[in-house]
Amino acid sequence: MVMGRKELGAGLLLLILAAVVWNGFFRSSDTPEKAALRLEVGSEVPAIGLDRLGRSDAGVAAPSRDVFKFGRESRADLNPVPTPVIRLAPLPPPTPFPTPEAEPTPTPWPTLNVTLIGIVDNGAGRKIASFVKDGEILLVGQPGQVLGNAFRVIRIGAESAEIEELGSGRTRRLPLKTN
Repeated sequence: MVMGRKELGAGLLLLILAAVVWNGFFRSSDTPEKAALRLEVGSEVPAIGLDRLGRSDAGVAAPSRDVFKFGRESRADLNPVPTPVIRLAPLPPPTPFPTPEAEPTPTPWPTLNVTLIGIVDNGAGRKIASFVKDGEILLVGQPGQVLGNAFRVIRIGAESAEIEELGSGRTRRLPLKTN
């Protein structure tokens, strides 16, 4: 059987560890002879007050062996903690404030029921759009014209038209309605 370097190193380490444990626990540096010499030299030995075991102190009550009683016996010397009194300054009398009235909401303009149904381009850059208002009235116009006293055509694109409602000033984009 051939031992490798790792096994040899582990064995050596185990041997050193065993020697340290033996010196630490089993070999005592204080032999009985050394302890006797130390006592003869006159080192201080703590005195044990065995005389206190026989006497009873008259001023001190015997300790209680009840594990559920601890602390002071009497709670008469403990005064209750006074409850703090918080005094608040009186509130001033309520003053009648004028109730702010909400601004009246403007009457909304009725919605303009307009549908874009067709766009014609003559090829020279002039576009004309056809609109149906309220499902009955057919209006035809080009950019800049006022149609039906209700809206102005602002711009006509390839698939939509942009209009401005005259009553409210809102602008809307109308997509081309297809079937």
